[in-house]
Parts: sequence; structure tokens; C-alpha cells
Amino acid sequence: MKYGVSRKYKTILGTAIICIGLLFSFQTNAQVYNDSSKKFHLLLEPYIMFTSMSGTTGIGNLPNTFICVPAGKVFSYLKIGGMLYAEVHNDQLAFTSDLFYANLTQDASGKNGVLNGSASLKQFWWELEGLYRVAPWLEVGVGARINNITAGVNVNAVTPGGISNFNGSKSNTWVDPLIVTRLKKVINEKWMIQLRADIGGFGVGSQFAWQLQPDVYYRASKLLELGLGYRIISMDYNNDSGGGDRFVYDMDEYGPQVRIGFNF
Repeated sequence: MKYGVSRKYKTILGTAIICIGLLFSFQTNAQVYNDSSKKFHLLLEPYIMFTSMSGTTGIGNLPNTFICVPAGKVFSYLKIGGMLYAEVHNDQLAFTSDLFYANLTQDASGKNGVLNGSASLKQFWWELEGLYRVAPWLEVGVGARINNITAGVNVNAVTPGGISNFNGSKSNTWVDPLIVTRLKKVINEKWMIQLRADIGGFGVGSQFAWQLQPDVYYRASKLLELGLGYRIISMDYNNDSGGGDRFVYDMDEYGPQVRIGFNF
């Protein structure tokens, strides 16, 4: 079981239940967020995610390496990162794009026989989705997440012959098909609550992948909105073909996020 999984999942489930309850406890009466026209609008939304990571990565014949990055230390491990969400929508359809890139390096855990060393991760994912509004508060759709992960390790580990050094890196790219839902509830002209969830992979890319993302938005003006929320994305990818082609990425990433949206 991954580090902190039980407590983390209880927190996420509780957050989701609270958000769903709030979504259905208010009447939708604001026109700022409820666009009833057929005209398409553009939303550009750079954001920052204060990411915690917990999981296992493994490449080739090297031992699996356990990675645990708490949110409070992510910036000390982060070399470079960038995040941008974009959406084109009208009253019925929405087409979304979500780009995420991060390059992190941390000390390797002592699990799996690893004594010391370092592990690095370069992560890129690009989500593309299409959504259709089936109710004023509900959208459903499909999409895909393109994942490119480069994992590297340089560790000293215990082997039957003693202590050995292992080092190397490998990159792998895969695509996860997604089933997506998005719930929205407008509180008034300034405030909106949103809950987005998806599941995917299904053995096409990852064995299984899922995501949950509750957000609260404040509309400061016709142009500008601010969002505060929480996000967890989990991927269990295992290309265990043996030898040097083996690539394991079984990782949970989760944490609060701050979003700044520009509406056009």
C-alpha cells in the first residue's frame, strides 16, 4: 500500500461529498456564469499546483524506487514547471486542453533495498476532452491524456553480492482514454463551485487512472476569475516486458491548486 493512502483517500472522499452536497444546496440564479448563448467563448487559465507525490517508479533491470514528495518541499525538488488550462465553450459544448510539465529531483527512499541515492522525474501530460451539457449542472464527455514520463535513478542498493550502484534513465509515452464528468453549481453572480472527475486507462495505456478535482471560483470581473481547489491524479502504468524495456510508474499526485482565469 502506498504511503499515506488510507488517510489521503478518506480526505478526498470527504471533500468530494462536501462539494456534491454544496452543489445541490443552492439555486442557480446568476447569469455571469450561465451563458445561454450559442456563441463560443475562450477561457485561459494558468495555475499552480502544490503537488505531493507518493508511489513507485522502476526502469529496466534497476530496482524499483519509492518516491515521496510532500507538498511543503515540492519547490525545493522542482527544477522547472509550467501549467496551463484552456477551454472553448458555449451553452452546450466545451472543448478543453490541460498542459502540465514538471521536472523534479529528490533523494531516493530506503525501500526496496535502496540504501541511498537520488531519483528524478520529468513529467508531461496533455489532456484533451470534449464535454456535452446534459443538464444545467452536469456535463459528460470523453477525452484522452497523453503522458510522457522520464524516470532516472542513481542509487546504492543491497544485492546478494553486496552493495551495488545502479544508475540509468528511461522515457516512456502512453495515452489513456478517459470518461469525464463535470458538475457546476452557480451560487450567485460572483461564486461558483465545480467538481470534475474522470476515470481511464482501462489497460490501453495505464492499467487504471483516475482524477478528482473540486474547485471554488470567484468572478472578480467579466474578464478575470480566481479559483482555489484540490486535485488528485493517480496513474498505474506498468510496461513489464522484461529486461531493459521495463517501465513502471505507479504514482499518486495530489495537493491544493490556485488558478487565475481570463475570459474572452
